[in-house]
Amino acid sequence: MMINYYLNYRGTTRVRFDLFTKLQNLGLTYHRNRPQGDSIYRLITDAFGPWGIVDVVIGTSVAAVTLTVMTIILFSRNVGLTLAAFTVAPFMIWSNWRFGVRIHKRALESKQIDADLASHIQQAMTRIPLAQAFRRENSEFRGFSNAVGRSVGALLRLNWQEQLYPLARDSILSVGGAIILGYGGWLVYRDQFLSPVADGMSVGTLLIFMDYLRKLWDPLKWLSEFFAKVRIFEAASRRVFRVLDEAETVADAPGARWIPRKLRTMTLDGVGFDYGGGKQILANISAAIRPRQMVAFVGASGAGKSTLLSLMLRFYDPTSGALRLDDLDFRELRLDSLRGHFAFVAQDSLVLPATIAENLAYAKQSATRAEIERAAEAAGAAEFIDALPQGYETVLAEGGANLSGGQRQRIAIARALLSDAPFLVLDEPTSALDPEQERRLIETLHRLKGSRTIFLVTHRLESVVDCDCIFVMSKGQIIERGAHDALISSGGAFSRARRRAEAAE
Repeated sequence: MMINYYLNYRGTTRVRFDLFTKLQNLGLTYHRNRPQGDSIYRLITDAFGPWGIVDVVIGTSVAAVTLTVMTIILFSRNVGLTLAAFTVAPFMIWSNWRFGVRIHKRALESKQIDADLASHIQQAMTRIPLAQAFRRENSEFRGFSNAVGRSVGALLRLNWQEQLYPLARDSILSVGGAIILGYGGWLVYRDQFLSPVADGMSVGTLLIFMDYLRKLWDPLKWLSEFFAKVRIFEAASRRVFRVLDEAETVADAPGARWIPRKLRTMTLDGVGFDYGGGKQILANISAAIRPRQMVAFVGASGAGKSTLLSLMLRFYDPTSGALRLDDLDFRELRLDSLRGHFAFVAQDSLVLPATIAENLAYAKQSATRAEIERAAEAAGAAEFIDALPQGYETVLAEGGANLSGGQRQRIAIARALLSDAPFLVLDEPTSALDPEQERRLIETLHRLKGSRTIFLVTHRLESVVDCDCIFVMSKGQIIERGAHDALISSGGAFSRARRRAEAAE
């Protein structure tokens, strides 16, 4: 038994490893179109499916051997009764097939609804502050209650089929047993009373045969149940392999190159992109960014700035044109090598529920305390970290709830700096900051200018004054480019937007 447990857990662990690795490699298109709870459910619950099938196959193999041995023994006792015992087999196979189809359907339905419940719970937990702020606790509970109700209903429908099947099976065996007992009783009556024979059927022989028959039907039940049993695990396995078979939209090409991490020129050569729905998000984006430049991509929401950043990090591949590092197409490079050139600071900086030191070292696991502190100093985070009671050993809450928006942003920048990546990419880094925090962040970027190539994506035009080049985007295209003063003097879109921003202040 312990060997079976060991093999079960080891096999399930292997499935989870493969599934987790696949989920890590699948592009953002996959994850953005599916709830996180569904992936979590597949990892936690559906991963047992493949080994469940193996376990059923092993049990069925043992049952087949037992059935063969018992059949030989029964034939040696009485051929007629043995053949009569097997008359139940077609009915067993029919009931197995009939209920197996229904169980498979109900199992798939139940697993999908349970996955939806996991997603609902995960999303509801993130909505707790919003629910409390707008007094929607009762509404959230009703939604949770409905999700639980659907899950229970699906399980009950599955359980009904699981209970009806053994009822049908045992009914068939009971009728078969009664027929055999009746036939055997008639043989006893014939051989002992009507036409007595020395080696005829006796009561003792019939009882022994019925005991052997029970031992025959146990493996026969297992064999006939194979289809129904395996269908439950097949439903889980299908959900696992559906992910494992998912095509990776971004993956290493055959013969992809590894290149050392260093400052390089990045070129956007006629880059175009759409998500497959026919709507063009980016069109003919061309630019060359030299090492140690600080450049900005500015424009209104929906101009395509964040999509362009996703292409830079190769979360997607362009549908036309190319991005290059020193004339090497991104698609010719290994993903780990390419992404090792970039340190990304997202608009909503992700903070881990760990110590500040562990949060910073996430970018470089081998970092020393001195390296961590230097990165925090460069990002302007050292001052508030040192003021905390536990300093760098302060444990952050889920989502960094015990930090301000500006503090979380500086933690994210320090983490990016610790990676030593030659490209620092910041997506709307000042959007959640107050004027004082924004000023400090801009000062931090000024200190970093010249040591790395900095990409700044923002709609806050006052943040880009000292950039070497500003690319103004509108409707997926670059409509202006140049230094701040040159764009202001040109009187174009940037100049007009700058005047509107100043007037609003």
